[in-house]
Amino acid sequence: MNDEAAAPFIDPESDYPCCWFCPALRLPRTGFLVADRPSRDWPFDAADGFRYTVEDRTPVCVHPGKVGLEPDRTAPAYTIAPLAPAADPEPVRRRRWWLPFAGPAHTTTPRR
Repeated sequence: MNDEAAAPFIDPESDYPCCWFCPALRLPRTGFLVADRPSRDWPFDAADGFRYTVEDRTPVCVHPGKVGLEPDRTAPAYTIAPLAPAADPEPVRRRRWWLPFAGPAHTTTPRR
């Protein structure tokens, strides 16, 4: 059995402009995927600094140009659904500031 860990894909002392938390600096090439950009499908985990796939928590690098690889994952294009047309708002009734409020909470009953 081989107990030696595989070397990281990119040597931290190299000239590649990788992010300091890139999985390419810590894992061999078979240990991470390369995506074309960040996406909700591989969210960032602040606990260890990796982005992971949602399905099986495989680490994902999202800067293929920085590591010199072609992306093997493509982020889906999310679109915002159009909003439903708004209903006509009720007209605003302005109250004169000098008139007392005569709403149900402030009604007065005649004194006897």
